[in-house]
Amino acid sequence: MTYMPYSRPVESLRDRLSFSKIAAGVVIGTSLAAAVPAAAQPKSNTQEVVVRLNGSSTLGSKMALNLAMAWAKQLKLSGIRVDAGADPDEYEVVAEGAESTHRMRVKVQSKGTGFGLEPMLRGQTDFWMASRPVQESDLENMRKKGVPNVPTYAQMIQPGVENTIALGAMAVIVNAKNPVPALSYQQLRDMFTGRATSWAQVGGPSNLPIGLYSPEPTLATADFFCTSIMNMKDTGKCLDSFARLASPRILMMEDISDAVAANPAGVSFIDFSAKRSARPVPLATDCGTGIEPSLFRIKTDEYPLTRKHYFYIAPNRPLSPAAKDFLQLTLGPAGQLAATQAGLADLQPGVSDANYASDRLDTVRDSMDGGRTRVRASDVRAFEQAIAGADRMTVTFHFQAGTNTLDARAEADLARLVSQMQQPPFSQQDMILLGYSGVTGDYTENRALSRERAEAVRDRLVAAGVKPVQTVGVGPAAAVSCNLDANTAPLNQRVEVWLRKPRG
Repeated sequence: MTYMPYSRPVESLRDRLSFSKIAAGVVIGTSLAAAVPAAAQPKSNTQEVVVRLNGSSTLGSKMALNLAMAWAKQLKLSGIRVDAGADPDEYEVVAEGAESTHRMRVKVQSKGTGFGLEPMLRGQTDFWMASRPVQESDLENMRKKGVPNVPTYAQMIQPGVENTIALGAMAVIVNAKNPVPALSYQQLRDMFTGRATSWAQVGGPSNLPIGLYSPEPTLATADFFCTSIMNMKDTGKCLDSFARLASPRILMMEDISDAVAANPAGVSFIDFSAKRSARPVPLATDCGTGIEPSLFRIKTDEYPLTRKHYFYIAPNRPLSPAAKDFLQLTLGPAGQLAATQAGLADLQPGVSDANYASDRLDTVRDSMDGGRTRVRASDVRAFEQAIAGADRMTVTFHFQAGTNTLDARAEADLARLVSQMQQPPFSQQDMILLGYSGVTGDYTENRALSRERAEAVRDRLVAAGVKPVQTVGVGPAAAVSCNLDANTAPLNQRVEVWLRKPRG
């Protein structure tokens, strides 16, 4: 493999924050000062509210900044400025009114998801920003380090402790001029382990050597790539198995994107929100499913590398009033706008375009005619009848493993959906819930399970005043993942929401 060094100067977080605020038209009183000037220290009668966030660089570099700005606006504070910390991944957003005795401070540390759990458990931060779900191994590592009062995994995934705040996705990126049409999981494994060294071996330009770029192992994106693509749980060993890289490992997602965009042979994996001028490649999964990333497909959980972003709180320590206020803002309309401004997918329910239903019907028919999962003709007809004249909403309900109990995100989505269905034009439309199952196991039992899941959601919605609601179970039709492991199989165990205007 040809060594193609990456020589672009690394843009500091200080520069990036300054640019993002100037581009957004936000006036910063003391732009990114190294410390708060003495004259700006709060007076003795100033009431200061402080919120601390630690963890994900994806959330810390953009969304946390947008949230702080939105919070300042909600508190009716001006004089906003961003102060850079001692380290390039730290900053504070400070706001106060000229004639106000109130002051806001949001402290952000964003070295990566792996760095945020311990400070939260030790009470050094209010929120753990995570770009992947908490794992048993995270908590076990905390116990080994002697962190006191480490909660159980069951405590950490309870609604209110685990808070899904936005959606994102991992994208495989190449240079914009690279014509490779798609890459499969196996092709990516071959590329990153050195079994494929030329783009010609994976359907790309002939005689062009592959230039690999990799993030640091502390970034959740690295962990996600290793588990979902490389089938390796140990991220460190996974990254060490990569063939010779075109540069040292890179910490900032945007820098990886810029490196690939500057190298005709480049390839890497990043957060979809950080793609910049690199080209995301459609992903062909091992079982034939796969789709190009888009915000709608990410919000519906159909893109196979969709992932959730979280704010976790310590289950045994109550939030301060300020932190509660900040979390409420994050989960509400202002916070979800902050997510979209950061390039992430928000959680607000949306509606599909006019072509979506026919595309999905084609997918279901393909699974009947020649796909790996042979769906019965009766279920294809049931699917076609259910979606006739209907539009898909982005809400997709998932469940706690092995149950019909909604997971933490689904509980929050249920409340959002109920609220939206109370307002026109949604209040005049009929709802159809389509239940799905995994693709392995007994077909008849899977179809029954898919119907039971749809009915479980229906019962919750009807109890909240939403009606009428039709339920249909279509079993393994239109699978969105391969059911290859515990991480991907639950994606098929879902309930979709469709809306149809009443006939007549």
